[in-house]
Amino acid sequence: MHKAGLLFALALLALPTAALAQYGDEKPDVSKVTAEWQAAYNAGDGAAIAALYTEDGMLMPPNSASVDGREAIAAFWTVAVAEGGSTELTTKEVYGSGDMAVEIGTYSGTNADGSHADHGHFTVIYKKVDGKWLMYRDMWNSDMSQ
Repeated sequence: MHKAGLLFALALLALPTAALAQYGDEKPDVSKVTAEWQAAYNAGDGAAIAALYTEDGMLMPPNSASVDGREAIAAFWTVAVAEGGSTELTTKEVYGSGDMAVEIGTYSGTNADGSHADHGHFTVIYKKVDGKWLMYRDMWNSDMSQ
Protein backbone atom coordinates (compact mmCIF):
# COMPACT_ATOMS: atom_id res chain seq x y z
CA MET A 1 0.00 0.00 0.00
CA HIS A 2 2.84 2.37 0.85
CA LYS A 3 4.47 1.82 -2.56
CA ALA A 4 1.17 2.39 -4.36
CA GLY A 5 0.65 5.70 -2.54
CA LEU A 6 4.17 6.84 -3.39
CA LEU A 7 3.73 5.92 -7.06
CA PHE A 8 0.41 7.80 -7.16
CA ALA A 9 2.02 10.90 -5.61
CA LEU A 10 4.90 10.79 -8.10
CA ALA A 11 2.45 10.45 -10.99
CA LEU A 12 0.56 13.55 -9.78
CA LEU A 13 3.79 15.52 -9.57
CA ALA A 14 4.65 14.56 -13.14
CA LEU A 15 1.36 15.86 -14.60
CA PRO A 16 2.20 19.60 -14.56
CA THR A 17 5.61 18.85 -16.02
CA ALA A 18 4.08 16.81 -18.81
CA ALA A 19 1.52 19.53 -19.56
CA LEU A 20 4.20 22.21 -19.82
CA ALA A 21 6.63 19.95 -21.68
CA GLN A 22 5.02 20.73 -25.02
CA TYR A 23 6.72 24.14 -24.81
CA GLY A 24 10.08 22.57 -24.04
CA ASP A 25 12.33 25.41 -22.88
CA GLU A 26 10.20 27.93 -24.74
CA LYS A 27 7.70 29.99 -22.74
CA PRO A 28 4.63 31.49 -24.41
CA ASP A 29 5.73 34.92 -25.68
CA VAL A 30 3.01 37.38 -24.78
CA SER A 31 5.44 40.30 -24.31
CA LYS A 32 4.43 41.86 -27.64
CA VAL A 33 0.79 42.02 -26.56
CA THR A 34 1.77 43.52 -23.19
CA ALA A 35 3.88 46.18 -24.93
CA GLU A 36 1.08 46.95 -27.43
CA TRP A 37 -1.46 47.22 -24.61
CA GLN A 38 0.74 49.65 -22.66
CA ALA A 39 1.46 51.76 -25.76
CA ALA A 40 -2.24 51.93 -26.69
CA TYR A 41 -3.21 52.87 -23.13
CA ASN A 42 -0.57 55.58 -22.93
CA ALA A 43 -1.70 56.90 -26.34
CA GLY A 44 -5.31 57.07 -25.11
CA ASP A 45 -6.54 54.59 -27.74
CA GLY A 46 -9.34 52.46 -26.25
CA ALA A 47 -10.13 50.82 -29.61
CA ALA A 48 -6.51 49.67 -30.03
CA ILE A 49 -6.57 48.23 -26.51
CA ALA A 50 -9.79 46.33 -27.24
CA ALA A 51 -8.30 44.85 -30.43
CA LEU A 52 -5.83 42.95 -28.20
CA TYR A 53 -8.67 40.93 -26.60
CA THR A 54 -10.54 37.93 -27.95
CA GLU A 55 -14.09 38.57 -29.20
CA ASP A 56 -15.35 36.87 -26.02
CA GLY A 57 -12.78 38.55 -23.79
CA MET A 58 -13.62 39.63 -20.25
CA LEU A 59 -12.32 42.34 -17.92
CA MET A 60 -12.64 41.80 -14.19
CA PRO A 61 -11.95 45.25 -12.74
CA PRO A 62 -11.73 45.76 -8.98
CA ASN A 63 -14.96 46.66 -7.17
CA SER A 64 -16.99 46.39 -10.36
CA ALA A 65 -19.01 43.98 -12.47
CA SER A 66 -17.24 42.13 -15.26
CA VAL A 67 -17.03 43.69 -18.71
CA ASP A 68 -17.89 41.06 -21.32
CA GLY A 69 -17.00 41.06 -25.02
CA ARG A 70 -14.68 43.12 -27.18
CA GLU A 71 -17.25 45.85 -27.85
CA ALA A 72 -17.89 46.44 -24.13
CA ILE A 73 -14.14 46.27 -23.47
CA ALA A 74 -13.58 49.02 -26.07
CA ALA A 75 -16.20 51.20 -24.38
CA PHE A 76 -14.64 50.59 -20.94
CA TRP A 77 -11.09 51.45 -22.00
CA THR A 78 -12.19 54.43 -24.13
CA VAL A 79 -13.70 56.02 -21.02
CA ALA A 80 -10.75 55.03 -18.81
CA VAL A 81 -8.07 56.45 -21.10
CA ALA A 82 -10.03 59.67 -21.74
CA GLU A 83 -8.96 60.81 -18.27
CA GLY A 84 -5.35 60.93 -19.49
CA GLY A 85 -2.35 59.62 -17.64
CA SER A 86 -0.19 56.62 -18.28
CA THR A 87 0.59 53.18 -16.97
CA GLU A 88 3.67 50.98 -16.78
CA LEU A 89 3.33 47.20 -16.82
CA THR A 90 5.97 44.84 -15.47
CA THR A 91 5.71 41.12 -16.17
CA LYS A 92 6.75 38.89 -13.26
CA GLU A 93 5.78 35.43 -14.57
CA VAL A 94 4.54 33.83 -17.78
CA TYR A 95 3.57 30.20 -18.15
CA GLY A 96 1.15 28.16 -20.19
CA SER A 97 0.30 25.10 -22.17
CA GLY A 98 -1.07 24.63 -25.66
CA ASP A 99 -3.14 27.60 -26.74
CA MET A 100 -3.46 29.11 -23.25
CA ALA A 101 -0.98 31.25 -21.31
CA VAL A 102 -1.01 33.19 -18.05
CA GLU A 103 0.85 36.41 -17.29
CA ILE A 104 1.28 37.73 -13.75
CA GLY A 105 2.65 41.22 -13.20
CA THR A 106 2.46 44.61 -11.61
CA TYR A 107 1.27 47.98 -12.84
CA SER A 108 1.87 51.56 -11.83
CA GLY A 109 -0.21 54.43 -13.14
CA THR A 110 0.05 58.20 -13.20
CA ASN A 111 -2.58 60.89 -13.64
CA ALA A 112 -2.49 63.35 -16.56
CA ASP A 113 -0.62 65.82 -14.32
CA GLY A 114 2.07 63.22 -13.60
CA SER A 115 1.00 62.49 -10.02
CA HIS A 116 0.78 58.89 -8.83
CA ALA A 117 -2.67 57.41 -9.51
CA ASP A 118 -2.47 53.73 -8.59
CA HIS A 119 -0.30 50.64 -8.41
CA GLY A 120 -1.07 46.97 -7.98
CA HIS A 121 -1.05 43.51 -9.54
CA PHE A 122 -2.62 41.96 -12.62
CA THR A 123 -3.33 38.52 -14.02
CA VAL A 124 -4.06 38.00 -17.71
CA ILE A 125 -5.09 34.73 -19.31
CA TYR A 126 -4.21 34.63 -22.99
CA LYS A 127 -5.70 32.48 -25.72
CA LYS A 128 -3.97 31.78 -29.01
CA VAL A 129 -6.40 32.57 -31.83
CA ASP A 130 -5.33 31.97 -35.44
CA GLY A 131 -1.69 31.80 -34.31
CA LYS A 132 -1.79 35.09 -32.39
CA TRP A 133 -1.89 35.57 -28.61
CA LEU A 134 -4.90 37.62 -27.50
CA MET A 135 -6.08 38.58 -24.03
CA TYR A 136 -8.95 36.35 -22.90
CA ARG A 137 -9.40 37.25 -19.23
CA ASP A 138 -7.93 40.36 -17.58
CA MET A 139 -8.07 40.98 -13.84
CA TRP A 140 -6.25 43.54 -11.71
CA ASN A 141 -6.30 44.80 -8.15
CA SER A 142 -4.88 47.88 -6.48
CA ASP A 143 -2.32 47.72 -3.71
CA MET A 144 -3.54 51.10 -2.43
CA SER A 145 -6.03 51.39 0.38
CA GLN A 146 -9.38 52.84 -0.55
